Amino acid sequence: MSEARWQVPHSWLWASFGEVADIVGGGTPPTGDEANFTKQGVPWLTPADLTGYRETYISRGRRDLSEKGYRESAARLLPKGTVLFSSRAPVGYCAIASENVSTNQGFKSFILKGDISPEYVRHYLLGSTEYAESKASGTTFKELSGSRATELALPLPPLPEQRRIVAKIDSLTAKSRRARDHLEHIPRLVEKYKQAILAAAFDGRLTELSPHDIVHPELGELIEFGPQNGLYLPKDRYGEGTPILRIQNYGFNFIDEPTNWHRVTVSDAIAAQFAMSDGDLIINRVNSPSHLGKSMVVTKAMAGAIFESNMMRIRLNALAEPKFVQLYLSSSQGRGSLTKDAKWAVNQASINQGDVSRTPVPLPGLSDQIAVLDRIETAFAWIDRLAAEATSARTLIDRLDQAVLAKAFRGELVPQDPADEPASVLLERIRAERGAAPKARRGRRPAAEA
Repeated sequence: MSEARWQVPHSWLWASFGEVADIVGGGTPPTGDEANFTKQGVPWLTPADLTGYRETYISRGRRDLSEKGYRESAARLLPKGTVLFSSRAPVGYCAIASENVSTNQGFKSFILKGDISPEYVRHYLLGSTEYAESKASGTTFKELSGSRATELALPLPPLPEQRRIVAKIDSLTAKSRRARDHLEHIPRLVEKYKQAILAAAFDGRLTELSPHDIVHPELGELIEFGPQNGLYLPKDRYGEGTPILRIQNYGFNFIDEPTNWHRVTVSDAIAAQFAMSDGDLIINRVNSPSHLGKSMVVTKAMAGAIFESNMMRIRLNALAEPKFVQLYLSSSQGRGSLTKDAKWAVNQASINQGDVSRTPVPLPGLSDQIAVLDRIETAFAWIDRLAAEATSARTLIDRLDQAVLAKAFRGELVPQDPADEPASVLLERIRAERGAAPKARRGRRPAAEA
């Protein structure tokens, strides 16, 4: 018998995995020998093959073992229906073998006895990651040993109830999966809607401006000071002193608090030369193509900090509201104009001061700029509220799934049927069958079946 993690119905019992399954590890042949691996050979899995994997069954990983690789490793061919449980890096991935497979040493796999439902066991293990991790040991990374896997406790219902539990869990989680899939589209929709609002804002539709109300000067005509490239400093100058803005500190949808910025040691003259002022516009001039041209407006809290060399700073004149220009440069049209003449290198692109100065900006009068900003901020606030609600809903769905599993393995998800054979009889039958089975002879493993 096993430890009782909680109370279960009378027709259930607690068993250890060692009582109801053969527990098998895995192995890896020498990785330096390419002949040990092939595209079509002995199916072989590593925990990496289950990263992000949400399906119940799996038949093979990214690469197979050759017959040679299989012979030269501790991998063992596991039968269809084996529950594959990652025992390190990380502990807790789980799937069921849909065909004969083997694994590396990152698994403890359960070959179940007595017709115990692999699907039931998989659901239990997926809901018991923290429990399994608590049994693991190690310093560099946690690993669940074979002996500790044997001791893991399993709440064992009658066989018919196992099948009813699996059917109910699958029905409920299918609904939550559909809801989760819909919610995962929300971030992309948020960005799409924001870009639609920006497009309407800068062509006049958002505030019903006519084309005659909008002029299109080049950005250079609106600059009072700059463009000025930022400051390059060697690593040994970082640590204490003046806050410095780095490209990691802001993006299209976020700006880090200045208290989280790095600090550097510079002279008073350099600090004054590169000090940012409230209302300055910062533009990223060197970055990966996906982030090139991102921009931000300096606030009072950031004033006095300096900025790194992969950015440039401009200060606008009285004709333009900085936030209006910054939002235009963040729109699809504005960023496209800003970066259309970018210079490309491997995994990196750049724009120069001339590219920035030549960028045209749709510009209504100052009062209309402020009106447009108000409308944009109102619309964005509404979209952000919807996005926050979607995030909350996703969290609730995750909690709901966990609550379903908790009820399932306490015997509270489906009713018990008095006609079901008790789990105690099932366990006695498994013990008898295992006791009567011939002892496996030691020796060379047979070759894997094709």
